[in-house]
Amino acid sequence: MTDVSPASTEPTTGNVRTVRVPELVGVPAIDAHDRALDAGVLAVAENATHTASGRSLIHRQDPDPGAEVEHGAIVRIWVSS
Repeated sequence: MTDVSPASTEPTTGNVRTVRVPELVGVPAIDAHDRALDAGVLAVAENATHTASGRSLIHRQDPDPGAEVEHGAIVRIWVSS
């Protein structure tokens, strides 16, 4: 697993604020949404899996960890069942 430290925010030219996408693969689904929000992005599940059980893990994400995206961008996640 790669670095899971909170994303750093880096201002760019103009008023667009960018953040780095956190590593969500391998993270329990119940924690992935909070980790994404802490980093400044929104994790959205692409498969219809209920995530409240706490046993499901994220097995794929897009964009990849470390990618620079606009603050508030969507990170697509796939949850194992």
